[in-house]
Amino acid sequence: MKTRRFQTLLGVVLSFGFSCFLHAHMDQIIELKGTNLIGLPKEYAPAELEMTAFRLRIGKHEMTFSPYLQTLFEQPHDLRIYASWKGTLPLPPYIYLRIQPKEKDYSYELVFNLATLDVIELSVVLKTSPSKTWTLPIALNDRIKKEIRKSIRTVK
Repeated sequence: MKTRRFQTLLGVVLSFGFSCFLHAHMDQIIELKGTNLIGLPKEYAPAELEMTAFRLRIGKHEMTFSPYLQTLFEQPHDLRIYASWKGTLPLPPYIYLRIQPKEKDYSYELVFNLATLDVIELSVVLKTSPSKTWTLPIALNDRIKKEIRKSIRTVK
């Protein structure tokens, strides 16, 4: 009898813990209204993405996308923006841009650290069938990494 109660209690605790884990890792949809990014907590304000100038500002950090990053936006595309700022281990709080070139079977995923604007990850996602994708990380060479870091500055 004690074993059955223990198993039931353990099942409830694990189910609750797992659902909290999933909730903590959910990306939040961020809206782009004009140049304002809507949906981030106040600690990351102001938050702006100006595509004509390829400028991203989150709080006290601002960057102009390097020429390399600008090439990801060259084709007509749809842009989706997500972010997560809590419970994202092993990732720090991040903002994620999904760039989907129109009428193509691939997209780009660009992930920035919300606190520093450093690039965490860049990848291309290939759609191999209607229900399957393949994510391929894009390795940035030292020159491109340096170029990206130089574009980040602290603003008031």
